[in-house]
Amino acid sequence: MKLLVNARVYSFEPPRSGMVAHTALLIDGGRIVGLDTEPVGIGVERIDCGGATVLPAFADCHVHLTDTGYFLGPRDLRDARTQAGFAAAVAVVPNEDGIVFAGGYDDGRWDDGERADPRTLERVHPGARAMLVRVDAHSCIVNAATLAWLDLPAATAGIERDARHEPTGRLVLDANWLAQQRFMEALPQAARRAAERRAVALALARGALHLHAQLLGFPRDGYAAEVAALRALPAKIHPKICEPDAALARDLGLPYVGGDVFLDGSIGSRTAAFAQPYCDAPTQRGELRFADDALLAYFAQAEALGIAAGVHAIGDAAVEQAVRVWERVLGGKPSPRGTRHFIEHFECASAAHVEACAQMGLALSMQPQFDACWGGEGGMYAVRLGGARMRAMNPLAAIDAAGVLLCGGADSPVCALDPLAGMQAAHDHHQPDARLAPARALAMYTLNAARFGYAEGSTGNLAPGLAADLVFLDGDPLTGDRFDACRVRETWREGECLYRRGEGLLNS
Repeated sequence: MKLLVNARVYSFEPPRSGMVAHTALLIDGGRIVGLDTEPVGIGVERIDCGGATVLPAFADCHVHLTDTGYFLGPRDLRDARTQAGFAAAVAVVPNEDGIVFAGGYDDGRWDDGERADPRTLERVHPGARAMLVRVDAHSCIVNAATLAWLDLPAATAGIERDARHEPTGRLVLDANWLAQQRFMEALPQAARRAAERRAVALALARGALHLHAQLLGFPRDGYAAEVAALRALPAKIHPKICEPDAALARDLGLPYVGGDVFLDGSIGSRTAAFAQPYCDAPTQRGELRFADDALLAYFAQAEALGIAAGVHAIGDAAVEQAVRVWERVLGGKPSPRGTRHFIEHFECASAAHVEACAQMGLALSMQPQFDACWGGEGGMYAVRLGGARMRAMNPLAAIDAAGVLLCGGADSPVCALDPLAGMQAAHDHHQPDARLAPARALAMYTLNAARFGYAEGSTGNLAPGLAADLVFLDGDPLTGDRFDACRVRETWREGECLYRRGEGLLNS
């Protein structure tokens, strides 16, 4: 047995009524067996926590593990704030066996107002197969050599062309995803596995033990190997196969499918689908990628098989489509099978959309850091959509108050794989009426996330019978400390410490 003392141990008791503080936690065989009890005697290891705050281990409900790990270090372009800074960062991206692959640039936030220019690649990596992925992953830029290698059919949607009808090197929509898929396929298996290990090490250092990994772009018969590889990692992985095929998930023994099954794109790349045009591009409003009947077939198959189905929906037109098609399948009521269908992102939703999700029991997997990065007056959302639409986005408090299962993630590498940053963003939402109290922000990444992963019977809270999945913080965000001012001291899985600050991963 292990007895944790000299700590503030918090549990949700009862689940929606806030947090209860305890002074001790007793663990036996990787399970919690008691709170506020202090047995003594042979076989009890007493662990002094040094005044730490002990919480349920965090989750990230939407993460791209390979991309997150691969785009660390010199492949991370997010710090560029000008065209010149971007060019300097691109110049030091490693060229490995003729491949240059990096991501994270966000020209929507550059101080000089310039746009990422594919010609940069021509200057610094002229002969390489070179791709730079925008921070939202919904567009990329490539050089001429890469366009020739990709050999995309001329009719492929999303190949940007200049006034002479020549490709510029900027790709969106289908062209973007086909190109990214080709680059990911070109990565050696060893590089892929190393990237995934780096991502999991980062996650554990941020207290994130439970990771909902988005898997897309594999051949149908390749998903099983990827699921097996991810489950061999030290974190608790929830693989989400991003194909509109519930039978594939069933065959692999997964209770859910989808996630990044794209109904639309992103606001930054102006591919999210809206009823009204973008303010800074009046001829554009994005487009839906599914017809209603095709989406209906996906949803109906999933419901018939008892597999939770998810989609990516950001713009109001995409959210509306997801809701209306679910209403056709479910008749406006929860799944009679108890299946927890879900929508990812759900950024531009009306009060009617929120109410419909509550009535049908749809879970919402959202990213509070999106508002922190791009919301607010003068932010990218306001520029693209105008103030009125921006102020209505990501209505976290209204969603939570409606009783919808609200879960948190980062969509890493879009935003930092850092649940504490996500919780702070939920608490600091640019719109005061959308903010969550600390306990409710924490629930997004713990209690609610466990239910989202069909794991509430084993984790997500600190209570007898549940796994001792823990995170130790050096501050207390439930008594006034900022989430993002707290540092993770340790992350535990089933009573064993996997990460300790200053030592890194243990037994890895």
